[in-house]
Amino acid sequence: MLKSIKGLFTQKEIEQFAKEHGVDMDTLPTKEEINQKTLQKAFEKNEEKKRKIYFKHSLWSGNRELNFTFKDWNVDLQTNRDQARALGNQAFTLAQQLRVKSFNVVLLGDKGVGKTSLALAMLSDLKAAKKSVIFVSTAELLNLINRRYDDPSLNEKIDRIKRSMIEANVLVLDDFGTEGSMTASGIKPVHKDMQDLMYQVANARVDFNNNKVKGATIITTNNTQSELEQMYDHKLINRLFPDNAAHQLIFEGMKGVRNV
Repeated sequence: MLKSIKGLFTQKEIEQFAKEHGVDMDTLPTKEEINQKTLQKAFEKNEEKKRKIYFKHSLWSGNRELNFTFKDWNVDLQTNRDQARALGNQAFTLAQQLRVKSFNVVLLGDKGVGKTSLALAMLSDLKAAKKSVIFVSTAELLNLINRRYDDPSLNEKIDRIKRSMIEANVLVLDDFGTEGSMTASGIKPVHKDMQDLMYQVANARVDFNNNKVKGATIITTNNTQSELEQMYDHKLINRLFPDNAAHQLIFEGMKGVRNV
């Protein structure tokens, strides 16, 4: 830029202009620094675009986007307020840790005890930290997979969702296991196409060379690990279900109160 300016003005005129406007000629950025800043801005813009795309591909129960933050967690709605407070603190702590490293989290308990609420709070916190996130109701995903037989155009949508599930920094699998079938006679395996998709996603989110996950997967479920292993291949559940007890939020004894 200075080179082009020098073609129009003398060096003395440039120095005089800089002095009048309080510009230190010695601190002007170099061409390399300008190029680096331009590349950084382009990278940040591209990352922001990807974050919007991944979140847009979320699958919400009833097709209604849900919002919940840690400020919304009301411990007074639970009889055991100390346990509710401990669960909220545990979820908050895990969200802070997930800002700097990746691991899987499971929220396990009965229906309506607040598992999805705290998962959404973690998602909101990580989204604010500029992590790319996607929320997927597994029941809605199975419904989409079943509908594609009558509407092949849904295949493209499913492929986009699967790619976002693989690439997002944080994947929430909500009500994992409700897509399975539990009857009086036992537990039936999940639909093969759903099995295949989830297996591909789970595998892609693991760095096998370094034996660690590539991104965080947060699961809410009403089922135990053994029940999930009867619905899905045990290898898939093993990839998703965290062994670390600190990464498991157990809602045992919590009463069913929606939106707690």
